[in-house]
Amino acid sequence: MPNLFKLFHPLPLLLILWCSPAISPAQTPPLSLQEMVSTSGFIFSGKVINVQSARDAATGFIVTGATVAVQDAVRGVTGDRFIFRQYGGSYQGLNVFVADMSYFSVGEEVVAFLYPISALGLTSPLGVTEGKWAIERDPATGKKFVAANSPAAKLLEPYVDAAATNTRLARRMEYASFIKLIREMAARDRQP
Repeated sequence: MPNLFKLFHPLPLLLILWCSPAISPAQTPPLSLQEMVSTSGFIFSGKVINVQSARDAATGFIVTGATVAVQDAVRGVTGDRFIFRQYGGSYQGLNVFVADMSYFSVGEEVVAFLYPISALGLTSPLGVTEGKWAIERDPATGKKFVAANSPAAKLLEPYVDAAATNTRLARRMEYASFIKLIREMAARDRQP
């Protein structure tokens, strides 16, 4: 029997892996806002009220279920509560997470763009990080804004005041205007 270590020496494999470029979200072209709307199975806003991880009985995967008190349902969501599950989480001392994936935490107010449910009953935010937008409140006025995370910030540029020089202001949009824009895009998307 041949010596497998000599036959499959690990050094060439390690060199190939070390020299191979890693694929990261930064290398993936970002979706436009219209593409996000078109691709989403679920679009909604609300406050995350429960997050719980468990081992899925059918697959054995660790999955995290999130319950959101829905404020505005744009696509795929009915009722005032929406429950969805995504791959990964922390369960019985085991931590399994997809790198750079957006996960949800209790108390967060979000606008979410989720993929349609997979054959395994799971979903996740579009584009790894682009599908989860924070809702922020102005401390002085209480007015709500939708804030894009760094990779998604450019998505708002065509829709916000071009004269805004403050980077923080340029990456956010007034909540009601954002929801209206998304509803209009969703309506156009569904027209034949």
